[in-house]
Parts: sequence; structure tokens; C-alpha cells
Amino acid sequence: MVDRRRIWLMGVALCLSSSLPSIAVGAEQLVVDYIVSHSAQRTAWIRIINEFSKANPDLEVVHHGYPQEQYKRSFSARLRSGQVDLAFWYAGERLRDAVQSKLLVPLDADMVALLKKKKFYPVTLEGTRIDGEVFGFPMYYYPWGFVYRKSLFQSLGIEPPASWNDFLKVCERLKGAGVTPLGLGAAHNWPATGWFDYFDLRLNGLEFHRKVLRGDVPFTDPRVRKVFDAWGELLRKGYFFEPTIELDHERVLPYIYRKQVGMTLMGSFVAAKFPEAIADDMGFFAFPGIVRDMPQYEDAPLDVLVLPSRAANPHGRKRFLTFLAETGAIRHIAEADQTLPAQADASFGNIRLGDEARQVLASAAGLSPFFDREANSELVGPVFEGLRQFLKFPHDTEKAVLTIETLRQK
Repeated sequence: MVDRRRIWLMGVALCLSSSLPSIAVGAEQLVVDYIVSHSAQRTAWIRIINEFSKANPDLEVVHHGYPQEQYKRSFSARLRSGQVDLAFWYAGERLRDAVQSKLLVPLDADMVALLKKKKFYPVTLEGTRIDGEVFGFPMYYYPWGFVYRKSLFQSLGIEPPASWNDFLKVCERLKGAGVTPLGLGAAHNWPATGWFDYFDLRLNGLEFHRKVLRGDVPFTDPRVRKVFDAWGELLRKGYFFEPTIELDHERVLPYIYRKQVGMTLMGSFVAAKFPEAIADDMGFFAFPGIVRDMPQYEDAPLDVLVLPSRAANPHGRKRFLTFLAETGAIRHIAEADQTLPAQADASFGNIRLGDEARQVLASAAGLSPFFDREANSELVGPVFEGLRQFLKFPHDTEKAVLTIETLRQK
């Protein structure tokens, strides 16, 4: 009797093997770890790895995709294990911590020269420079700003505001039309820190903001209190849609789609979640200036690949990075994430909000990696707790800054 199950399994195996690149027997292994936030991102990683494998059949790429929070928790332990050759990570203080812990080695001079030759944006290379050396292969970055529906603004005669006074007028116009001006999904805390970042950047500037995030300035400083006072004014005016504050940031978007909420402050990566039917109706503009003559600094997280110091195959990973730089393959992940590739190339397209996002970055006087990527690790928890309290009525500045300072000292 014919074993039909065995025949079926053999057929499946044959089909699968025909869709994968051939690997030479006894090929070296290259181990790559990365974060997977959605299926399009995973597909993009697999596409890149398959393209590389076809061109390099003597290297077998073993890759592991992890959920974001799990990845962050286990990052240091996996690098110390010596079982990872190339890993995804974040520019900013998280990168500096890994360097100071001797978990990483820098890109060599040849690789840095190649990135410059292949038109990687200088700001993305400088964004990973620590003590004179470049510790990250830049993949993509993106600005934060306000996301809104163009048709809603047009129906109310609203233009994206360029100044803080104009922004307040937009909020009043929306509220007068029965639309709550702002949504904030702060269930996981970090979206709220975007508001803190921007008020501090707009009121006090980039250098002061960096000092605050390093812990060199107490939150009871009058300049930090001004940040909470300005934000509290918006909260007390009822400009934030209260039901969204304790939601995940993605669950705020349907309120924007249905025009119940006018705007939300978020990274331009959120465009990956837009429904096709209304994607072209979604707009993006920079956080308006508040203080006259203050340069326009922007939050712009930068994601990179890093080189674990205990890697088993440093030669293989250099071949992989060279492939990425020479082929422009990072565009696949940038497009999947709806972010901006770190490599300048006119062929990179199909990114929603891309033109607006590029304009925000092109106009920036300087970039900050975003609060929880740049802040001293001991500061993050206290600030999260202080903001949780501040977002609750009566939005008390004094209580918020004292909470943060008390927790910091502990």
C-alpha cells in the first residue's frame, strides 16, 4: 500500500527547498538577530537574507526574529553568549550603554568609507559615533510629528500650523467643530514622553534637553517645570481625548480615521498601520515652534545593526553589511516599516508620509534619538511614573516633578 502521507511530506519538502537559496555543504554560519513588529517587517528581512544567500552560497544565514520587548530584555545576554554575529539595536544611550559594557566593536575604517561612498546620510553616521568611532550600521530613521486627516482639516479651513499660536487656534477650531483636538495612547508610557521631548526641545533647546536626559538637571528645575506647565495647559483645556490616554498608541488611530480626534503626536512609522482606503488622506506636520528664534530640533529615532564583540564570524558579517550598502537592500525594511532609509537614493519610494517626513528632517537644526533611547536608564522608570500621574486630573506639575525626583534619588 502506498504511504500517501510520506509522499505528501516529500512533496512539501521539495516545494520548500525550491523556494530557498541553495547552501553549500559545510557552509559557514552567519547569525543575525532582529526585532519583528509585524509580518511585513519579517517578510522584508527574509527577502534581504534570501537575496544575500543567493549571492553568497558559501554562507548560511541563521536569523532570529523576536518581539520587541523580549528582544530588549535578552539583548545583552545573547551578545555575551558569543552566538550572535550581527544584531539590530537603537542609536542613543542604549547604544552607548552597550559600547561601555564592551558588548560591541566599531565599524572598521573601510566600512565607514563605503557607507560614505554609498551616500548614507552623514547625520545617521554621526548618530552612532561614540568616542570618535562609528558603532552602528545605519538602517533607517524617522521624525516625530502630528498625524491628521487632510480632508478634516480642509473641511474646517485649517492649514497645518507653523507656530504655537496657530497650533492653539487649530485646537480651538477643532474643538468648536465637535472634534477633540488631540489623542494620546500612553498605555506603554513611551508615547507620552514624545510630548515631554518636544516641549523641552521647543522651550529649552537640544543641549539642555540632553542634560536633562543624562540626569544632570533635576526635574524640579524651573525650566523643566515650564515643560509640564505648557503641557498641562493643553490637558486642562480639554484638548486631549481622555478615553485614549490609557490605550495602546495604535488604538488611537481609529479615532483619527473616524474624525473624532483631530491629531496625534507620533513617529511617521505609524503610516504602516494606515488602511489603504484612507492612506492618501493622512498628513503629517512638525511640532510647531514655541519660542522665537529657538532652532527647530526634532525627535528622530535611528535604528542600526551592531557588531557583537564576541561574534564567531566577523568576516561573514562584513560581507553581509557590504552587500546591504552596495545593493541598497535596506530599502526593503524601510518600506515595510514606512520609515526613511539611511541611504540617499532616489529609487527609494512607496513610503507614506515620506515627503512630509523628509521635509521635517531636512529643516531640523539637530536631532534627538527619542526619550527612552537617549535617557539615562535609571531615569526612564521615574519619568514614566511621573507622567502617568501628570496625565490624570488635575495635571499637577509640582506633583509630577517631585515624584520623578523622589524616585530618581531612590
